[in-house]
Amino acid sequence: MRSLTRWARSWARCIGTATPLVVGGLLLGAPPAQAQVAGSCMQDVWKAHGNSQNLTCTANDVTLSSVSNICIAVTPGGVQDPDGDGCQNPNPQGQFTCVSGQPFTFTADFAMPLTAQARYDLGLYIATDGGGADGALTGQCAPNVVTAANSPTFINKDAAPDICGDIDSANTPQVIRQTITTMCADTNNDNKVNLPWCTSWRQPGANEVCDSVTFTTAATFDAFPGSPSKCNCGNLNIDVFLETASITVLKDAVTTTVSEAGGDVTYSVAVTNNAQVSSVTLDSLVDDLYGDITQVQGAVTATTCTLATIPAESNDPGGQNPYMCQFTVAVVSGAHDAGDTITDVVEACGSDDFGHSNLCDDDPADVTVVDASSPPDLTKTATATQTVAVDVQFSVGVSNTSAFDTLSLTSLTDDKFGDITTVQGNVLSTTCAVPQVIAPSGNYACSFVGRISATGLHTNVVTGAATDDDGVNYGAPELQDDADVNITVTFP
Repeated sequence: MRSLTRWARSWARCIGTATPLVVGGLLLGAPPAQAQVAGSCMQDVWKAHGNSQNLTCTANDVTLSSVSNICIAVTPGGVQDPDGDGCQNPNPQGQFTCVSGQPFTFTADFAMPLTAQARYDLGLYIATDGGGADGALTGQCAPNVVTAANSPTFINKDAAPDICGDIDSANTPQVIRQTITTMCADTNNDNKVNLPWCTSWRQPGANEVCDSVTFTTAATFDAFPGSPSKCNCGNLNIDVFLETASITVLKDAVTTTVSEAGGDVTYSVAVTNNAQVSSVTLDSLVDDLYGDITQVQGAVTATTCTLATIPAESNDPGGQNPYMCQFTVAVVSGAHDAGDTITDVVEACGSDDFGHSNLCDDDPADVTVVDASSPPDLTKTATATQTVAVDVQFSVGVSNTSAFDTLSLTSLTDDKFGDITTVQGNVLSTTCAVPQVIAPSGNYACSFVGRISATGLHTNVVTGAATDDDGVNYGAPELQDDADVNITVTFP
């Protein structure tokens, strides 16, 4: 009796009776827009009509070909329904989703095409328990029958009082718009929901009247098969995806430039959980240059980053999605030249509530290295080589004051003696030579002997020319110095 009353409630909703009907203590007459009550599936319906043989469902006269115009019921105006129509909006990948292993409710158009001659009293059974090897043949299901109340394609080839829909070659497919609560299950591992179903029909010669007058109980007022073979069962993929969370990483350089002399650089990281239902727990936050950014280690001198749990869009009252943090690194002096770009990538990986792991994304950020020039020093001293003070030795020194740039010395010229790297004119000897490469913080020293043929105060100036490895040119006044020699002649 319990199974009969369950069917009564279900079928009363199906036909939308205007006058309440009490069967087995239950009030019938709910409008067809309401979700139907799951009941025993087709095999039990068949036996409820006094049939002792098992259904074989070997015919293929009517099938279920598609489920379209899907509306997954969600809280109107909620995060999954910003437009407030009560239907789930697609996720960022353009998909409708449900939570694996959980029930969900949706309304859709179920299309049943004909592959034979006219058939009568079409029934549709959708498994609500995930189905089994036999689809919706046994177990629990949501039954329905084509009526004028639920089908935009309804035809009835039978005379009154029959009210159940039929199908022929001119009116195929027949469509039921139905609300179903079923399991979010994927039995063929393609990430789409599988919908177990069965269809039933009656053939000519077995076309009993389908109405609410002749058949007054739920056990008889339904669309049962005309014979054991007149049904068809299957498993249909529908365009609802089992949700797997995904994340998006956005990394920015808060400090956009750093001196070639070194310094601190701060980066910001934002990780967004794109899932509508599942939280994501971060398993790692790693930079390809600096390593684990959740710890102070190596070049990482400070961090606010942690392996946080990021709530889904539909459950984010604290505004924690996206998750945001910063970390600071120390760039070593001389590690990069001016004009270089330091590019590093942060990768975040996590796991969702459904057991999906290795959910990863990454993003790079750039920092530009700028020049830090330091002018070199040039010094000169003079030493008399004779008592008469006519041949004078001059010492020349060039120092590279940069701690990280290499200096190339290209010339040394005296305003009185000319090129002091060559014995010529009044340059009697020299140890000076160019070009010379002077390492960071290094120096170059040499000397030359110049002949002075006049008495009195002699002042001469040496000027050098050099270029560092960033292309900065140096000359006077950085590379210039003078020396004085006072020449006197003493008579005995």
